[in-house]
Amino acid sequence: MKNIYKALLLICLLALSCNSDNDQEEEVAFNVMQLLEDVTNYQILPSVVHFNTESNTLNTSIKNYLNTLTEANLSLAKDQWKITAKAYANIYAFNIGDVRDQFMHLAVYNWPTLPSALENVINDNDAITEELLATKSPQIKTLSALEYLLFNTDITTINTQFINDIKRQDYLKYTALDLKSQSERLVGIWNSPGNYASAFIDNNESGIRDSFNRLYNGLYNLIDTGKVTKIGKPAGLENSQITNPELTQAYFSSLSLTILKENINSVKNVYFNSEGLGIDDYVYHIIKNNDLNQAVENKIEDVQNAIDAIPVPLFDAINSHPDLVAHLHTELDALGILFSVDVRSILSIIITSTDNDGD
Repeated sequence: MKNIYKALLLICLLALSCNSDNDQEEEVAFNVMQLLEDVTNYQILPSVVHFNTESNTLNTSIKNYLNTLTEANLSLAKDQWKITAKAYANIYAFNIGDVRDQFMHLAVYNWPTLPSALENVINDNDAITEELLATKSPQIKTLSALEYLLFNTDITTINTQFINDIKRQDYLKYTALDLKSQSERLVGIWNSPGNYASAFIDNNESGIRDSFNRLYNGLYNLIDTGKVTKIGKPAGLENSQITNPELTQAYFSSLSLTILKENINSVKNVYFNSEGLGIDDYVYHIIKNNDLNQAVENKIEDVQNAIDAIPVPLFDAINSHPDLVAHLHTELDALGILFSVDVRSILSIIITSTDNDGD
């Protein structure tokens, strides 16, 4: 009887052991589609709608200014430009898929602007019309042109420029209207019937066309553009030692570093999505610890601290505080390496080439 009992007990133990092994072998796969849905619904769409709202407010502020040309109204328009530019900084990482294919980043914020080309359009035409501006390059429109028109010198001189020149007023009016239209177009790409948001979440393709791969590359492209285009090239730290501060983004408004910090915040918000699944959850699922996630969080903080350590606008800091600018470049490079090597290898991501163009 005892032998029969032992035999039955052994069979039970073997069965439990087999079930345990099967449980380990059949570990539930990470729900990438849920991650995409959470990031889309809690990060991408609210940020895109917010940018559209601020673009509409900027258009209204500029119309109010043009109706009553006072320095007070001009100051309100300038403040709203800054708010709108920061709102766009939070969505540049989402320049992916259908959005990128339609060159929305160039239609919204193509920088650096070309002041002489813009001034030539004003001076060489009898009138500035919406139809005329529609034929012109985004390089002399978008948020970039609005910044130049609103911030190119002191507020009293700028106000006088507009009072004395109806063509300048119309250039400002139609450029603001175009930005409003482009921001609405961007919302339409993501949200309209048959929208890209749904296609993005439901995409079953693999490789570089996989939606998660595109999302990840959007974040990496933002970091790389920050290092190369926003800091490296103006400061003479990328393939040339020649400095050219006029290549910096938003230097007329002194908003270069603020925009870069907003860019980095958007990377953090997607990676550590507090509203749902984020990339950190995917990494943890694979390696079963948060060591790499902590390294990413620490390096993002290092970049933010390096930005905060620069006490003057980036345009001036390139020459007055080159060591601090070089340190920021180094920290951005280190963050980029984490994304392009460490995290990429864990998630089997294919990094695609970046244009390092303007925002």
